[in-house]
Amino acid sequence: MRSIGYVGVRSASARDWLDFGPRVFGFEAYQLPDGTVRVRWCDRSHRLAIHPGDSDRLLYLGWEIGAEESLEDVAAHLTAAGFEVTTGSARLAADRSVDRLIYFDDPFGLRHEFFVGQEETAGSYQGQRPTSRTVTGELGLGFVVLRVPDLQRGLDFYATVMGMKVSDAINLGAHLGEMWFLRCNPRHHSIALLEGAGTLRLEHLMIEATTLEEVEIAWDLARHEMDAFVSPGRRLSDNMFLFRVHTSTGFMVCYGWGATQVDDEESWIPRYIDSSTGAGIVYSAAAVVTAGDPSAEVSA
Repeated sequence: MRSIGYVGVRSASARDWLDFGPRVFGFEAYQLPDGTVRVRWCDRSHRLAIHPGDSDRLLYLGWEIGAEESLEDVAAHLTAAGFEVTTGSARLAADRSVDRLIYFDDPFGLRHEFFVGQEETAGSYQGQRPTSRTVTGELGLGFVVLRVPDLQRGLDFYATVMGMKVSDAINLGAHLGEMWFLRCNPRHHSIALLEGAGTLRLEHLMIEATTLEEVEIAWDLARHEMDAFVSPGRRLSDNMFLFRVHTSTGFMVCYGWGATQVDDEESWIPRYIDSSTGAGIVYSAAAVVTAGDPSAEVSA
């Protein structure tokens, strides 16, 4: 696979993104007749879909395959690994704005969709600010952080079945455990995994801006109105300067700039960063602000 192309979630607060996405980040957001809210930050039809529902839940991840692959080859690989693969109907493909797709459920019950031909119109993305441009293309939408019920099982699945490579890992201490970063293209990671204490959920979604100025603008807007956020700092794993903010739809959004890419596969050596002893920290400078608890703990 080439990159993570889209994310689908469910939330009773889907409509909040019609205001939140454009106002804070400058993204484009629009609503479909069935109530689904789509959010885009590049020329693709969408990168995030929030389906209406009575609870917050991660529904699916969409993966774009590379030109050297075919959906039939991917399906054969997944079948050989013991997974039941379904060919998506024309209606489902239209719903996702792709030409074709297949899908299967991973060991935790999360649906993964492999697709080709997501709708894209060059120059169609305008954004709400002149600076609201993001790093996507062959690197995908950004990255997602997942809490999984069994970290080792999750690592085995993403490395063996999905073919991803470990970039780095961080020990966050006894309370938060370890976070592992995995990549499928030069972006330092497209997936990061955390131990989920028996649960599966989307912890946060990261989008990378093309300029530091855009991150500063979004941070200035967010910090004056959000109840909980992690203030800007430079993360040790991929060197990205970012901030993180809670959303009403059950996950956090990271917005950052300047990430280091893995541009030399042969020389990259995964690191184990231990922030539990005070010898290292996840952010070089960060402060957590939460409503009623200004001393809350920093996570990755």
